[in-house]
Amino acid sequence: MRRHLTITLAAIALSVAPLAAGCSSETKDKAGDAIESGKDDAAKTADEVEARTTAEALRASLKGNDTADEDGIRSVAAINEAVEDLPGDPEVTGIDDTDGDGLDDDGKVQVTVDESQSCLTLPAEGEDADVEDGAC
Repeated sequence: MRRHLTITLAAIALSVAPLAAGCSSETKDKAGDAIESGKDDAAKTADEVEARTTAEALRASLKGNDTADEDGIRSVAAINEAVEDLPGDPEVTGIDDTDGDGLDDDGKVQVTVDESQSCLTLPAEGEDADVEDGAC
């Protein structure tokens, strides 16, 4: 019985060995490319999630900001205060006050992480800010 098991295992090993060694370099390259593509996709998804999460944190910070309560959610001072409170060092753009009234002109503030963006839209009145994936 033991000899039969040894012969069977040897036969299996001999039949599988050529299959394992028989992968062409093209197949190995394709497998490597698939792994790299998966890594890239995962990194992009992580960046998208981070951009969205940061924009949501900015929105939440503005809702609890005293300056925003007094001057409005589009207050440039309030937005800048909220940006300072964000963890890390995110890229936040679109805070513009060209007419000098102290309020962001279009209410669109963009958070960028690597190549991923989320857009925070601040209303002219009230506090119903909205976050959407993608650039403003």
